Amino acid sequence: MLPHGVRPENQRRRGTLPLQTNESESDDSIDTTSEPGNAIFNPGLMDVLKVRFLLQWKLTTGVPEELVDMIIDAAEYWPSIEHTIDEQRTIHKDCDQVLLKTVPLCYDRNACLSLEQGSSPKQLPHRGTHPCRKIIFNLSSHDQGGRRRHHNMYEFSWTWFDTEVIHSAHEKSMYANGNEQEILDNERGQVRKHYTEADDLLLPRGNKLQVNGAHVSEMQHTTIVWDYRDDVKADSAEAHEIEKTRGRGRLTLDGRGVRELEVGDSIALWARARFPGWSNHVNRASVRIYWAV
Repeated sequence: MLPHGVRPENQRRRGTLPLQTNESESDDSIDTTSEPGNAIFNPGLMDVLKVRFLLQWKLTTGVPEELVDMIIDAAEYWPSIEHTIDEQRTIHKDCDQVLLKTVPLCYDRNACLSLEQGSSPKQLPHRGTHPCRKIIFNLSSHDQGGRRRHHNMYEFSWTWFDTEVIHSAHEKSMYANGNEQEILDNERGQVRKHYTEADDLLLPRGNKLQVNGAHVSEMQHTTIVWDYRDDVKADSAEAHEIEKTRGRGRLTLDGRGVRELEVGDSIALWARARFPGWSNHVNRASVRIYWAV
């Protein structure tokens, strides 16, 4: 079995983004037929530790640790944890919701539950202070539909998704009695907020995760990949083109969101909608985070 990163679908060049979106060859067409299957092998933590052990200690001439690190990263052979919601959500005007919060980086949920007993949660094995290597977001969503779909359907779309980093989430009370708790303001959109022109959250910004195609009632299945090696500059022509034709935020294309994530940080995935008559219909969402060991 080939390691995850050496499979053909994972080959990449520095400075390019392997963007899998809901577009086909035509800019204004959308895959609304079936949700893409996950054929990628995602190794577990013990798989990665075993490979490291074999490389360092079971070969005739052991591979130096620094070279093992390079081999593991080149193969993208990293453990990961996926966080998923399968319940349908409808977010109406100004009733933004957190769809999910990831378990703090390099912790598991059971470790975080130890906070309930007043003990410090134990970290999972990891390499360095910034071990995150890749984040994959999968979204199945659409807006309210109606009216005519425009060629540049990601422009003037008022339903979208944002991410928010919760720093040192492992020190917060994310869980109580085994259940996830609300630790952000108005996570479930219980209170309709009134956004003004002075509010940064009135419209989708350059750091948005993804906007829905405007006036599309069919389900859109979108995959967004953040990689620590990404380096598309926000002010480049390429970034503006990606934002225009694929609906991604141009400020999320340089890899900083991955490289700057620290051990213990969590990512909150927000769904938003603005203006009368607009609504964000979410069928499924997931976030998978990979880190180096």
